Amino acid sequence: MPQQAKAVSASAARRTRSLLGRALQASRWGLLLGAAALAGGCAASSSASRPTATLSAARTVIDGSGRPIAVPAHPRRIVSQTVATDEILLAMISPERLAAVSSLADDPRYSYCADRAKLVAGRCGANAESILQLQPDLIFVASYSRAELVELLSASGAPVYRFTKFGGLNDIKSNIRALGEAVAEPAAAADLVADLERRFAALAERARHRRQRPRLMSFGASRFTAGKETTFDDLIRAIGGVNIAAEQGIVGFRQISPEQLAQWKPDYVITSAESGQEDAVRQRLLDDPSVAVAIGRDPQRIVVVESRALTTVSQHLADAAEHLEARLFRSTGKP
Repeated sequence: MPQQAKAVSASAARRTRSLLGRALQASRWGLLLGAAALAGGCAASSSASRPTATLSAARTVIDGSGRPIAVPAHPRRIVSQTVATDEILLAMISPERLAAVSSLADDPRYSYCADRAKLVAGRCGANAESILQLQPDLIFVASYSRAELVELLSASGAPVYRFTKFGGLNDIKSNIRALGEAVAEPAAAADLVADLERRFAALAERARHRRQRPRLMSFGASRFTAGKETTFDDLIRAIGGVNIAAEQGIVGFRQISPEQLAQWKPDYVITSAESGQEDAVRQRLLDDPSVAVAIGRDPQRIVVVESRALTTVSQHLADAAEHLEARLFRSTGKP
């Protein structure tokens, strides 16, 4: 989980003022903070002959940290700084409304939206200045975003919306609805949530007809496992399995000892690997003495899923669950 944000230093504050001054001079971008109006600079450009768009009335939304954020009625230069918001936004709105997505949006190891991300020209830079130069009228970040970046963006006066909860399926559905409200697309958000619920209901129905109720746990080279209030727990319950770590009272993520792993004796260990590395990852676990004690040296008892399946915190959790289901039950066929 991300570290708590630290206070911005005096030097960072001076850098913010300088940064914002340059951005304003370059783009002639202004923000009118108040209850009535917000200038987003949606149509601004470096050309002096190009007129600036008429500003839409502002409205107030509450972000995940409980802060009120003034946003345009219909944001049109949206910046997404996380893969989760990339995936949700690209499923809800036209790519033309996105000024930039995260730098990881193009990487299929972590992103489910790599193909659609190609329709968006901009990518979030590593610093606040590169983001502000995009003239955003709404910026999405998360509690795990780099603290200094978020502080600098917020200090600039830009509308920065922060998501803070990613503990499982219910948080994902809440985030989708909140994001839909922020970008003025509540109906699209409702459709996305409905589809997510439909797919999880189908998973539950298949699980109901399956006699197997395997006892599973996540485990990898870092020796961390996932307990209650995690997306992994929702994945396991969706396919009709038992998450041993949750059964043992673990909440969130925790490193476990070799003795615990040996004592719990899972039917299967779930781990992840990048494409092409599945066999190598499986073999490393088989060579681990504690894994050998827990499950023997049967490679079929180590289920390797794609990396993004265990990291997604968007509607693609349904894809992750279906992927895990297919991997786990492929010997008998997916119902």
